[in-house]
Amino acid sequence: MGIKERRDVEKEEMKKKIMDAAIEVIEQEGYEKLSIRKIAAKIEYSPTTIYLYYKDKAEIITDMSDQLYNKVMGDVVAVLNKEAASPVDKQVHDSLCVFIKGLCSEPEMVKAVMHSGINVIFANDSIGKPTNPGIDMLDHLVSNGITQKVFKPGIENNSWMIVSASLGFVLSSFGSQLYLLDNFHKHVDDFVDILMGGIRQ
Repeated sequence: MGIKERRDVEKEEMKKKIMDAAIEVIEQEGYEKLSIRKIAAKIEYSPTTIYLYYKDKAEIITDMSDQLYNKVMGDVVAVLNKEAASPVDKQVHDSLCVFIKGLCSEPEMVKAVMHSGINVIFANDSIGKPTNPGIDMLDHLVSNGITQKVFKPGIENNSWMIVSASLGFVLSSFGSQLYLLDNFHKHVDDFVDILMGGIRQ
C-alpha cells in the first residue's frame, strides 16, 4: 500500500471514529448537546483535529446521511438491475423491502440522522414536495406501473409519501426493537404489501 492509499485509509478510519462518537453523544444527550469538543473528548483528540475533517456538527450528520443513502441506493439499484424483466409491482415491492432492511442494518446511524432534525433525507431547495434521485427513481417505476395499468392513475409524483411511510416504519421498528426479531423480514414484507395495496389497481 502506497503513502496516498494509507492516508486515505487513515482518513476514513478517523471519520468513522468521529461519526461513532457523534452517534454516542446524540444517543446520550440529544443532537442539540452535540459539539465538536464533546466528540474530541470521546475519541481523545483535540477539537482542532476534528476540524481538519469536519467544519461543524451538521457536516458530520450530512456525511452520515450520504453514507446511508449511498449504501441503500446501491442495494436498491442492484435489485432493480437483477429484476429488470420482472413485473413493475414486484420491482417496487422488492425495492422498498431492500430500502427498509438497508436502513435497519444501521440503526444507530439512522437514529442519529433522523433525530438531528437536519433535512438531509429529503434535502432539496424548493418548497413543496421533497425530492432526491431515489424518490425520482421510484416515481419513474410508479409511472411505468400506471402506464401498464398495474397502479392506480393519479398517483404519479407521490413516491415521497411511500418513502415517508417507510421511514416511519423504520423508526417504529427501532422504538419497538422489531428490527431485532428473527422474523423481521416477514414484518417488512407485510408492511410493504400494505403499501402496495394502496397503489395497485
